[in-house]
Parts: sequence; C-alpha cells; structure tokens
Amino acid sequence: MNKAKYLERIDYTDGIDATDDVLTELHKKHVYQIPFENLDVYYSRRFDLDIERIYKKVINDRRGGFCYELNLLFNKLLTGIGFTSRIIASRIIDQDGTLGPELDHMAIYVKTEKEFLLDVGYGDLFITPLEIRSGVQYDGRNYFQIDKWNQQEYLLSMSADGVDFSKRYTFSLDVVNAEDFDAICLDKQTNPDSYFVKNVICTKPTETGRVTIFNDKFMERKGELRIETPILGEDGLTRYLKDKFSIMIRRQPTNK
Repeated sequence: MNKAKYLERIDYTDGIDATDDVLTELHKKHVYQIPFENLDVYYSRRFDLDIERIYKKVINDRRGGFCYELNLLFNKLLTGIGFTSRIIASRIIDQDGTLGPELDHMAIYVKTEKEFLLDVGYGDLFITPLEIRSGVQYDGRNYFQIDKWNQQEYLLSMSADGVDFSKRYTFSLDVVNAEDFDAICLDKQTNPDSYFVKNVICTKPTETGRVTIFNDKFMERKGELRIETPILGEDGLTRYLKDKFSIMIRRQPTNK
C-alpha cells in the first residue's frame, strides 16, 4: 500500500502521528472523499476482499465501496500509520427492529488512551470517530449514543435532535479476521434478497449536506433544502456518477 497516495486520495495533508486528533481528521476526510457505493454489484462485477484489489479500486481507480471494502482498507492505513487498530463485526438493525446476521457489517476498533468506534463504510452515519463510552456524542451533524447491548455487544444509536434515538447496529470487540467475512460478502453480491442486489447506491456527505444516487434518483441535501432529480437510464447514471462523484464507470456490453 502506498500510504502517501492513500492520503492524497482523501485530501489529507497534515502530519500523521498516531494521535486522537489525527484519527478524527483521517476519518472525517475519508467519509467526505470516498463514497459508499455498490456499483460493482449493480454492474455484476464479482469481487472479493483481497486488500490489493480494494486498494486499486478505491485509491488508483478513485472509486468507493461498501463496508467490508472501505473499513478493511482504512484499517490497513491506520495500522500502517501506527494506530492500534483492527476490524470488528457488527449487525445492522433494520427499521422494523430486525437484527441482522453475524458478520452483517464491518466496523473498526481503535485503542489509544481511549477506545473508539470508527466506520467509513456505512453510508450515512457519523463523520468523526465515536468514543466507546456512555453518554451522548455529537459529530457536528447528528447525535450518537453507545450502550451495552448484552455481555458481548454494544448498541449504536443515532438521533437528529439528541432526544429521539433510533438503533443503527450492534457491535462486538471480539477479534475477527478478514476471511471471516468472505461468505457473507459474496451473499450480499449474489442473493436476490440482498439490499445491494435490489438497489444501486452511491452516497457521500458534503460540507453543506449530502449527495446520493439511489436507484433512478439523484438526491442532494443542502441544509434544510432537499432536491430530488430523476436519473434517465444508463447514460444518466453514468453522467451523475462522473459529475457528482468523479466516478468513471459504466455497464460493460454483453456478448450475444
């Protein structure tokens, strides 16, 4: 991994000592510069969790990715800088309260003098790392709370106003390996019931809000303003990916 090229990709130009301030800024830069997207699933391009492949895709080809890819790659950068960092497993909680399967989602655990939860691969969550402690935390946009869920797991909740919280996911600090996620990563790409098979997604925060492609719509949030524009066909999708996310990709023609 070319660390300098990675830092250039996320527009990070400050020092890279393994401090809490650096950790916060790296996380913030990452979510602003590298989108959450499932375009390989949409374009039927099967992929695995080989770190060199992810690096080429995200850094060299200036793409995004989903949780397993982005958090695995970011963890590699953090350990290379000198942070005590490792990937951890979590389980997404759906809007109806259904708890996802084991290894449903990947996040990152970092230990300095404090303990932190990091996640640059969720889509729309926290901008800066969260300290693993009781009490409400604010990332400049939303409020978050981490509570014990059971003996092994914590619960992450999110709120727009700091009063009404909704459950996002549970996570465990147990040690896991990248290959533990191989089977479920493949399932999310190929299972007809997978959220990522059913939908095309590309999203990232901006200084004033968020830009998102979701299926046949482009949505932009600027403060209280919400703008929604239809995406017309493959050419429209290609154009929005290029113009709004600097992503150059399109469906490869099939041979008949």
